[in-house]
Amino acid sequence: MKKYFNKVFYRTASSIITTLTKGGSYPDWTFSGWTLLVGAQGSIKTGIEADGEEGVDGGATTYISGQKNPLEIEVKNFSTADYNTIMAAFLNKKVDVLLVDSDQISFGYAVFGTRLHPKLEVVSGEEPKITLAGERKYGSEITTKPFQIITIS
Repeated sequence: MKKYFNKVFYRTASSIITTLTKGGSYPDWTFSGWTLLVGAQGSIKTGIEADGEEGVDGGATTYISGQKNPLEIEVKNFSTADYNTIMAAFLNKKVDVLLVDSDQISFGYAVFGTRLHPKLEVVSGEEPKITLAGERKYGSEITTKPFQIITIS
């Protein structure tokens, strides 16, 4: 199912969760303890990738010793106050990030305990943008992964 993440929420890094209860009303859903990212979101990318591929079985197969969750969020249409809020919330801070599609609110995706570096890009003839980018790495043997599909009720 295709999703369009039009809401990004964040909080100071905390416990990994798998369910959330929404508040508010469509399309302005809220989640207790989570802050809506200011500005308008452009492209948003995340997922799970291998980190540490090692040949085993005489090189016939690959053992994945770790995984990582890269996360990139583009923010456009922001004010000076929004920029300052983003810098204060993300620069050198460990955060949890929740991605939701207001039209398909039954589940969302979250990356827990990551650090995202805010990068401001200003190009002549284009709208300025802030890119929040980083990744969360972890050993493949851990049982509670920092990337979760969150059930929303």
